[in-house]
Amino acid sequence: MAKLNIDKKLADKQGKPMNKFVGKVMYTFAALPNTKKMNLEVVCNVDMKKEKGPFIVVSNHTSRCDWQYIAKAIKPHIVNYVASYIEFHRSHMHFVFDLTRVIPKKNFVADTHCIREIMSVIKKGGSVIMFPEGKSSISGTNQPVMTGTSKLLKHLNVPVYSTRITGGYMSNTQWNIADRPGKVIITIDKLFTPEQTQELSIEEMDKMVNDAIYNDDFTWNETARVKFEGMEHIAEKLEQHLYICPKCGKEFTNHGKDNVFTCGECGNSVKINEYYDLIPNSEGAVVPKNLRVWFELQRRRVFREIRDNEDFCLEEPVTLGYLPSDKYVDKTVTSDPCGEGILKITRDEFSYSGTKLGEHFEIHNKTVNMASVVFETDSHCFGAFFDGEYYEFEPKRPSGSKWLLSVEECHRRAGGKWKNTLPAQQWIYEDDKDTDNENYYLPGYAPEGKPVF
Repeated sequence: MAKLNIDKKLADKQGKPMNKFVGKVMYTFAALPNTKKMNLEVVCNVDMKKEKGPFIVVSNHTSRCDWQYIAKAIKPHIVNYVASYIEFHRSHMHFVFDLTRVIPKKNFVADTHCIREIMSVIKKGGSVIMFPEGKSSISGTNQPVMTGTSKLLKHLNVPVYSTRITGGYMSNTQWNIADRPGKVIITIDKLFTPEQTQELSIEEMDKMVNDAIYNDDFTWNETARVKFEGMEHIAEKLEQHLYICPKCGKEFTNHGKDNVFTCGECGNSVKINEYYDLIPNSEGAVVPKNLRVWFELQRRRVFREIRDNEDFCLEEPVTLGYLPSDKYVDKTVTSDPCGEGILKITRDEFSYSGTKLGEHFEIHNKTVNMASVVFETDSHCFGAFFDGEYYEFEPKRPSGSKWLLSVEECHRRAGGKWKNTLPAQQWIYEDDKDTDNENYYLPGYAPEGKPVF
């Protein structure tokens, strides 16, 4: 029996449209029950029954359940999905992905094999769904679409549809992925005709894709007032996601228990209710407007740390993980531990120095070439591809979010191609917004004096 070689298997993989029978079985027994559980509402601005393939669907990416929502929205079409390369190395995923002909993509690096598979599926009459942000939502809203998205759409020269998912993040948050049924809405539109993909510029198309899939769950639920179930333990693991106290400014002092999130340094405390509202829970509390704003205030502070300090440096001990090619990793993890060392990022370089499988091992990568990292679903670790190989890093502290933000903002500072042009997030980078506390904090619970973010 030939020795298992997962990487060679994926390299030899050819794009083929998903088998229609398999697609119908997956929809009936996997997608449909969960869409009912999550109270999915489909808003169709285009009648997909009358649309013909092949085509591309671009969608925002709110959670691991998005494929189920999209399958419902585009019914009766059976399509191929693009998913992270690392999922094909997991023991409980690879068979299903092979069966459904999911297309592997190495996140945040050029992947010509992925493009060839997409082109092959389209050429053979199939259709493909892509998540152009490159990863699921970190904060309940969007990241900019990845560089190269519109260039690929131009090359494919087929109709492009968009789906915008609302409520999906609140149903399965980044830091605590338990199901919390409430309401999910998916809206489908026709975004480009083939002719438009040829006539419009890359910049025009990027803007239209960003606009079409843009969503903010927290702003939506300020007026929708949807109650989400299972909120009794929503604050648990939140310290992996929100690492700065908005009152004292200390890092890694927050801790979540049940639905309460408290700073161990100054006692600043909030509760999270069934609407995801933040409720002050301590005297003199400082409370951001919502969880999304809290996360973006953290980005603002990281951006300024990098901008204002030529010697910016984040470094700490980590456990190194990798993806062995001769066996699948356990379903509870996304890599196998293989070493320990020091992870470091400066304005110019991301590096690791330590061990791998008992030998000295180093990684050096220019930040200008490193747009972001793969962020695991509970935020405790992250990874990236270097020379085609995936490595994962688990810090000793709950610092994953700070590493994510530091990588992205160092990349932009170094002149990297992946810019943040989203209009709703430009305040993060503007100094004159410092005094707009009413936009960032609950009324009456803003900080006194200069904000810590």
